[in-house]
Amino acid sequence: MSSDDGHYSYGSKTFDVPERGEICIEDCPESIVEQLERASFERVSPNVFRKTQETFDEDTEYTVLTATVDGSMLRVEARDVVGIVSLTPTAKVQINPKIDWEPVFDMVLAVYDQNRSLEYRGVPLENFLADDIELSDIFLILALNYLEGIDVIHRSGFIRDLETRRADLDDVRGEIDVEQTLVNRAEGRTQHHCVLKEVEYDNPANSLLHYAGTVLLRLFRDHADEYNYPGYNHIFSQVHRELRKLEDLGVSSSPRRIGEYRSFSVYDLPRERHYYRKALDVSKAIATSSLSRQLERGQRELTIDYVINMESLFELYSQVVLEQQLERIKTYDHRNDLVDVTAVRSPSVKPFDDEAEIYHQPDHAIQRGTETLAILDSKYYADGHDPVKESPSRSRLFSYAYLLQATSLGFLCPLLEPMRRTVAQTGAELQIVAPDDERFTLPSYKDAIYEYLYTVLVAEYPELEPFRAVDDNELCLDGIDETDLGRAREMSSPFAFKDTREFSLRVVKAAADQHSWNVRNRKDLEQDGEWTREQIETRCGEQYKHTTTCIPVFRWDDGAEWIDLYFLNNGTGDIEREQPLKLLER
Repeated sequence: MSSDDGHYSYGSKTFDVPERGEICIEDCPESIVEQLERASFERVSPNVFRKTQETFDEDTEYTVLTATVDGSMLRVEARDVVGIVSLTPTAKVQINPKIDWEPVFDMVLAVYDQNRSLEYRGVPLENFLADDIELSDIFLILALNYLEGIDVIHRSGFIRDLETRRADLDDVRGEIDVEQTLVNRAEGRTQHHCVLKEVEYDNPANSLLHYAGTVLLRLFRDHADEYNYPGYNHIFSQVHRELRKLEDLGVSSSPRRIGEYRSFSVYDLPRERHYYRKALDVSKAIATSSLSRQLERGQRELTIDYVINMESLFELYSQVVLEQQLERIKTYDHRNDLVDVTAVRSPSVKPFDDEAEIYHQPDHAIQRGTETLAILDSKYYADGHDPVKESPSRSRLFSYAYLLQATSLGFLCPLLEPMRRTVAQTGAELQIVAPDDERFTLPSYKDAIYEYLYTVLVAEYPELEPFRAVDDNELCLDGIDETDLGRAREMSSPFAFKDTREFSLRVVKAAADQHSWNVRNRKDLEQDGEWTREQIETRCGEQYKHTTTCIPVFRWDDGAEWIDLYFLNNGTGDIEREQPLKLLER
């Protein structure tokens, strides 16, 4: 870290610091220590103070900022947590990520399964956003999704518990306990003893919704001067109205109940109450990213910082992308070989049968049933920081590979360059999985993970190579479609070529009549397509036609049109791709 990231004079309302950066603030007042403590900084040594964030679903604490007082100068260091953080009761620090805010914004939405194109009551979400994505836009999007989740609950009903209470009453309510009423009379009391059935809404699920609503209201108030959108006050009032409705039902919340919220899951609810899922997911997203209480004039007053731990976010987002890209590959798995293949987050590996407390957990694994095909760790490192050269990270990954007997290993790194290494002793392959672009973007990161997964899976299931080629281009065989690819290895299927003359005609006919942009039909081809047919027949003739089938693929490349022939050898299981044939027009 370097203080070259910025020098400021005390008195500004906002100080900018890059993620894992450091700034210096000069001319601080003598009361700076007191002000840091009022903004929830904890003293860790005489002149060093730290602000932390506790994760919502884990018992883990992250350092957000470290402040060091040196006379009238304050040095502020940021970690891998980005967002808006209170430095003093009157000043904030905005920690900016190593990547752009827009992909951070989209990662948050993806992780919490929210849709950026959502329309809230007919108002498109994009109408509320500025041209440039900023941190404050994130909580606005979460507010819209919070309201949508609450709407779903309104349609089906809030969870309530029926509780029994006993009371001595002059006016009878509920059921009369005759025996206890007679006891009252014997003791000289004229009141009836009643058994009351009361509805209670203040349960962990509703309390979490209330807590998230209070956080949103404070965020709205803190950022009200940044928005000129007509709908901003409407959304603010809607959140306020929902919070009042919860309070009218007797629901309350408190930071002291965070432990209760943390342990609560939608799976603690009956299945018929799982319509709470969206509202709870968004509420956890909001509550996870809010922290701090500060002292104001001697009283403890709730204040809101909005922070995102980038390491955790990147790991969660990587899991989402792994699952999405695996499903993408499964769309062209016409033989259903990948039915049992899953992307698993943090699988627990226990090396000893009788000591369950000893375990290892990689970030991600690609599994086929109980077999592990690949192990991956997410590493949100800065540019130029190679985790393979970092002994602890490398050792952990190798230990996972040993325990799980995996030969495909990878580090998911958004800011590094792709690299492939082979482990000399085992032949295992270790990759840095990263976008092959100068600037990080989510589409390029998705493509990098897709290519990695494809490489791992095609080694297990070679048929994926021609299946992917068809998915990217066109199946080039007259009289069939992609649904027939499931039979591609069958010798009784349309992909057999015992009659090479008839087979070549079906290929050329599909290419010229159905797919070509350059010719209208095969009559427009060189020698009416005879040259192309002869090339196909020659290449089929080089294969053993009694055990081999062929998948022809038509593709375009820089205006030229080509036919690729993929031969599937049923004897060896191998796939052989012939050199492409150019479709020649007259």
